[in-house]
Amino acid sequence: MTMKRATCAALALAGALLAAWPSAAPAQPDPRQMSGIPLPDPQLSPGTVTVRVVRGTLDNNVTGHPVEIRAGDIAETVLTDEEGRAEFIMLNAGETVIASTELDGERIESQPFAAPGAGGVRLMLVGAGDAATTDVPPEPGEVSFGADSRIVVELGEESLSIFYLLDIFNPLLAPVEPPTPVAFALPFGAQGATVLRESAASTRIEGPNVTMDGPFAPGLTPLRIAYVVPYAGPAAAVSQTLPADLDGLLMVVQKWGEMDLASDQIARRADMSPEGTDETYIFAAGPPVPGGTPITFEISGLPHHSQTPGFVTVALALGILGIGAWAAATPAAAEGADRRRRLEQRREKRFADLVNLEQQHRSGKVGPTRYGNRRAELLADLERIYADLDDALTPSTWPHPTPPATGRARSTSTA
Repeated sequence: MTMKRATCAALALAGALLAAWPSAAPAQPDPRQMSGIPLPDPQLSPGTVTVRVVRGTLDNNVTGHPVEIRAGDIAETVLTDEEGRAEFIMLNAGETVIASTELDGERIESQPFAAPGAGGVRLMLVGAGDAATTDVPPEPGEVSFGADSRIVVELGEESLSIFYLLDIFNPLLAPVEPPTPVAFALPFGAQGATVLRESAASTRIEGPNVTMDGPFAPGLTPLRIAYVVPYAGPAAAVSQTLPADLDGLLMVVQKWGEMDLASDQIARRADMSPEGTDETYIFAAGPPVPGGTPITFEISGLPHHSQTPGFVTVALALGILGIGAWAAATPAAAEGADRRRRLEQRREKRFADLVNLEQQHRSGKVGPTRYGNRRAELLADLERIYADLDDALTPSTWPHPTPPATGRARSTSTA
């Protein structure tokens, strides 16, 4: 799975789109919920990126403080001015960049975004507030998933790569310890779940279960995970229940051909193409979702291969199993079951390798050529594994039991 450059630009547009759409319960935004969100600004000079650093509140600018912008292996550092702003001029429009700073012992990063071409980009990096609060013991309380939390969906080879870019929001000025850990199960069919690099260190995945332990510092704590959902037809449905309130539903779906997104929880949607790319994304937003309420959506118009050969293969395999059912207790059957288990283990490992490759490609650790070659190898290996799994349903040899000899045959032989 890979979050490509176009997706980074798409996420920036999604933040602006969400800010422009009215919510069901208008409220003054908390600066910590705005931290790291890149917003296009056509009033800025072409290629300009301004990063404002504040501590806790908008009237507490951090001056003379280093801010870094990194594009690939190239980094540039600028000190903030008297208004807490650091200004950069980006030369390569469309290149994926990340702004970051260290404040009060905490590293604060922006979302990845595309270097602007026409116009510029503004963003804020917001610290937790008074540095002394780091020594404050946690108090009981509740957290929510911040309004900038989003679900991003990209299309793979007959699979959906789904990213949860969630922010756990603590509105207090002291650390909060919820009564139970933030924990939820991934949807049915999810495979290859992995923790993304940007997620907080306390994020854990065990099988289909995702857990993040408290306490949670004031502001936002990133929870970033990804997984793959294979599909076999023109549509795929996903249902995800979160353990805490989601302050606003936001989805970004990579669109191919006639693909469409449907959900009763979507109030606004639009198809957009980020600047500098010919790809199209579906942006969708909806009102807050209470904790424990499933977030359900369906993606239709998916490209897929005909399943008729697979159905015929399964029907033949079931017929063969019916004919050779008696072999289930034989050593050969036990050996076949063991072989199938090994194949299933290989399949899960290849899915995990695929997720890891996509993550490395997204972070720039793997170049496009190596990525393309390795991805092709993994997909080809998965095809072979599925073919071997089909073969594993068929007994390797046909049983030909010898009929018992009759008494008449024995007397003839004796004669």
